Amino acid sequence: MNRRHLLFDADGTLYDFKATEDIALSTLFGKLSIPYNEEFISIYHDANRSCWDAYEEGELTMNTLRSERFRRFFNLISLKHDPVEAGEDYVRLLGNAGIMIDGAVDFLEKLSPDFHKYIITNGIADTQHMRFRGTDTEKYFDKIYISEELGVQKPEAEFFNLVLDDIGISRDRAIVIGDSEKSDIRGARNAGIESIFISFDGRASDLADHSVSSYEELLALLDDIA
Repeated sequence: MNRRHLLFDADGTLYDFKATEDIALSTLFGKLSIPYNEEFISIYHDANRSCWDAYEEGELTMNTLRSERFRRFFNLISLKHDPVEAGEDYVRLLGNAGIMIDGAVDFLEKLSPDFHKYIITNGIADTQHMRFRGTDTEKYFDKIYISEELGVQKPEAEFFNLVLDDIGISRDRAIVIGDSEKSDIRGARNAGIESIFISFDGRASDLADHSVSSYEELLALLDDIA
């Protein structure tokens, strides 16, 4: 079957969010006089993860998430900083610090021009667009789909259905590629789309149709199945 439409997750799949986050968070903590150490980073990550979980369950909007993660974080460390201001500063800092995963650009260059490529991401729209522009990688994709702009998020089947409808293809013409079992792979399964799980530490996914641990493996797999 000639499946030529690749739906890529962004962070953790092509873009190095951990490196981007480290730059943005360390800068913000410095501005707020919060020690940038393992203890406070871990507390922030717990607060942030709880907000993203709530967002993916439809319990928080993206607009609320921007400040809510800092409201929870500041409550946990008993500080009275303004969570709205911190949230906006952080979004700006993230947008200014886009970093690709090693080998990602080379991988995109090596993909056959016959493939149609798209980004499908849960994220804050203005931040994501800034990062894509900053890494000069928008040129690789036919279109970018961001949950905040679609009004629905992965893993909801509606997210994927909206993407497919906009592209104008049936689900058997698409392949979802991502590093998150919870949002990418489960979302693909919810929508009935074939999926590839990529994990650079060698993990495999029981939910995905395929698992790879490098861009080289992904290239070879795509040549075989697409």
